[in-house]
Amino acid sequence: MGTGGLSRGASRRVTWQLAEAIEREGVSQARRVVIVDNDPVTRGGLSAILDGFSEIELVRSVDHDTALSFTEEWDAIDVAIVDASDSRRREGDQFPGVAVVQSARTRRAPGDLTLVVLTGQALHQGLQRRMWEAGADFFYPRDEGMTESELAGVVLRPEEKRRMDTMPVELPGELGVGPRTTVNKVLARLDSPEAREALKHGGAKKSDPHGPRSRWWDHLRELAGGPGGLTPRKASGDLALDQDKPSIVQLRKFWEAMTQVAEGRRDR
Repeated sequence: MGTGGLSRGASRRVTWQLAEAIEREGVSQARRVVIVDNDPVTRGGLSAILDGFSEIELVRSVDHDTALSFTEEWDAIDVAIVDASDSRRREGDQFPGVAVVQSARTRRAPGDLTLVVLTGQALHQGLQRRMWEAGADFFYPRDEGMTESELAGVVLRPEEKRRMDTMPVELPGELGVGPRTTVNKVLARLDSPEAREALKHGGAKKSDPHGPRSRWWDHLRELAGGPGGLTPRKASGDLALDQDKPSIVQLRKFWEAMTQVAEGRRDR
């Protein structure tokens, strides 16, 4: 993590200002927190930070796959701090944190469970859109801009922080993502082992049965352009008025932009 951000070590620093505010105003009960991150070192560092606050109860510290198995476990949690990405072991969607947020939000409504995304991919426009759709309350950069006391502050005082209420910035026109597009649903329609292989950058385009004129590709294009789907676009971003479904090139650009971590930041 960058200088001035959350450290990976067992830091227990608590600012006097925050400690005094908590003592003065009080917290009715401990905030029950779960940390979701595939890096055990990061989980240990975040756990050490939160353990420094008596008003926070660390319930669990788990990886994405464990969190995705939660059902009633979410009922015993007030705040989830979720890392967004994992590029090291995933060749399909490298943002398992989206599924964690979506699963938790399906179980618990806003106000009952606070979902805090902490990611090294904070500038990733596709990830911002997906986390907003999934129901994240907060979206913060991991490497900079947040201290230990600020992390505790969003856990203890979420009502004082700026939430992820509005749709993030508009995505590149060539992707065909509009205000009515539900990106996560489109990705779910496209998600299969065969589709992931065909859609990835440099994937085969002419091999059977996935040739560009095959029924297989035609069906995939129909899925992507269905209700809440993509608008057919040219590479320039202009509407493709001569097409009724997104092109193969457009689908590949969309998949890459929405599911892959940004180049140069593949470590997190």
